[in-house]
Amino acid sequence: MLDHTMLMGHLDKLGWKSKPQDGGTVKSVHETAEGEVCIFVRLQKNWLIASVVPFLATRGKNSFELARWLLRVNRDMYQAKFAFDEDGDVVLTLELPTESIDPSEIRGALTTLLDQAVAHRRTLRLASGTT
Repeated sequence: MLDHTMLMGHLDKLGWKSKPQDGGTVKSVHETAEGEVCIFVRLQKNWLIASVVPFLATRGKNSFELARWLLRVNRDMYQAKFAFDEDGDVVLTLELPTESIDPSEIRGALTTLLDQAVAHRRTLRLASGTT
């Protein structure tokens, strides 16, 4: 069973510098071609959850076109998904069951999340007029 110490070891092997946050959450900051990406990783009882929060701060001013675009992109992404948080901002997240998770699944999922954040950040920022 995956525990917090093992998770920190996996993040370290990935080269992800991580800092503990409140409630057992870990924050990892990545410099990318599209700017800084902060990924929050949390281990719950049966799930590993990683999120870019907010991915795009919209304060709930989300158009129908944005929602449709996010749904189309969700269909084509592996593991990672866009959603709206309680503030109405766009988040990019993934959830993995931890029951029989192995290191390659963790590595693949977290790498995918970071890759998707970089791939879609510019498009959404340009479309929304934010930088």
